[in-house]
Amino acid sequence: MNEIRALLVDAARRHSLGGAAVAVVRKGESPVFECLGLADAVANRPIDDDTVFRIASISKTMTAIGLMQLRDQGLFELDDPVNKFLAEFTIEPPPGGSEVTFRHLLTHTSGIGEVPSVADLMRPKSWGAGKPGTEGTDLAALYRGAIRPDTAAGAKWAYANHAFAVIGQLVEDISGQPFAAHMREHLFDPLGMNSTEYTRTDRTKDRVATGYHWMFGRYRSLKDYDLSLLGPGSVLSSLRDMATYAAWLLGGADPKADVLRRETLAEMMSPQYSVDPRMYGMGLAFWLDDMGGHRTAGHDGNVPGFASSLLVAPDDGIGVVALTNNSSFIGAHLLSSSVLRSLLDVADPATQLPKPDIAPSPHLWSELVGYYSPAPGFLTNVRSWQMVGGEVQVLIKNRKLVLRALSPLPALRRGLELQPVDSADPLLFAVEADGLVVPVAFTRREPGCIDRVIVGPPANTSFHRRSTFRSTRVRGELVLAGALAAAIHRWRRHKRPPS
Repeated sequence: MNEIRALLVDAARRHSLGGAAVAVVRKGESPVFECLGLADAVANRPIDDDTVFRIASISKTMTAIGLMQLRDQGLFELDDPVNKFLAEFTIEPPPGGSEVTFRHLLTHTSGIGEVPSVADLMRPKSWGAGKPGTEGTDLAALYRGAIRPDTAAGAKWAYANHAFAVIGQLVEDISGQPFAAHMREHLFDPLGMNSTEYTRTDRTKDRVATGYHWMFGRYRSLKDYDLSLLGPGSVLSSLRDMATYAAWLLGGADPKADVLRRETLAEMMSPQYSVDPRMYGMGLAFWLDDMGGHRTAGHDGNVPGFASSLLVAPDDGIGVVALTNNSSFIGAHLLSSSVLRSLLDVADPATQLPKPDIAPSPHLWSELVGYYSPAPGFLTNVRSWQMVGGEVQVLIKNRKLVLRALSPLPALRRGLELQPVDSADPLLFAVEADGLVVPVAFTRREPGCIDRVIVGPPANTSFHRRSTFRSTRVRGELVLAGALAAAIHRWRRHKRPPS
């Protein structure tokens, strides 16, 4: 496993991972662990396979499994309206919108936004942040009896932590057992995951790693916290336990301890939704992809001070877990991907661009150039505003077709070249940023009329063409130019000598 160690060290250098751990799982074999860095710099405590991390949104896969266990008992069907099963609050669709179903919640198509309401944008409790020892949020009180989706169910895809908070509540209401206790009894205990839980207890409190982020030229520790929205991302777990979980996903656990029908798990890892048929999308809570012809499923997680990634290749019986106690947007994902590619002997897709056998189609570029914005829905577009300033622009720059946005990512602000990837489909591209390759596709409403650009996972967002004068960038530039012109005019008047 020297190669795995080398990949871990390389990722730590590339992505400033001060502390990181990797588990490699092969079906029917004992896991292999590689760890580096410190769980706590003050105590000089090294990371090992029993260090407890915040696995963040990998939690969603576990929460979904808890729900699907109940489905397998015949207590509901995936396309049932969830309001039939919620005891303390309801989901109220917008006028004319259809009822939200279990499938909508599991595929981020429920229309639920980043937080329950606009007012909640400024309420830390709505984001799930709490002091150490924080218990699970009372969702009925938080939602004041009802949560109101931003858009109609099925109308658009929008990553929704509160959708999985609702799933946690559904597990509780349908089972009649507190959510965290139900998950302990029906998932963690049967699999022997003794260092895994939704809320911190004596099992884990002395082994939780300190979270760090890079600021002003050095690592700084984050103030300790717990997460009160249990279903979406509050799970604490060790590398050893996560290796056990990955082994179970691959069918390698003790059959006596199996907690879900294998056909149900296969269903969860089969396509349920895609923002474009040319792209891989989601199963039920699991992200799906193809790695050099090998089917993969998994999930990433990011919370302040921690990043994580779980990837399994179910047909090959191989899985990888990467956990870090650093804020890293894509570091954990790229680490797990590089390790799995190494195990599968698959080339890095970033090194395959541009594709030497596919020529660009500059005669089409004038059709593609323009500004594109997400479909309406303020709270379902919060992430789009955070990452791309509410829109993307396609332009020709230095004789290249480029995608750019008003983004916190410098490479995206400068512009990413759209590389053609399919000789049979000139509207299918990919962009590469810091080693992450993202598919990008255009659609035509009618011949000669491009109406959308779809940015694939992890953005997974469809952007619709808008006129130049509705562009956020153009309006901002006009306002800035007007303000500058007014300032120059005032300065000239001030400097003009009296007559």
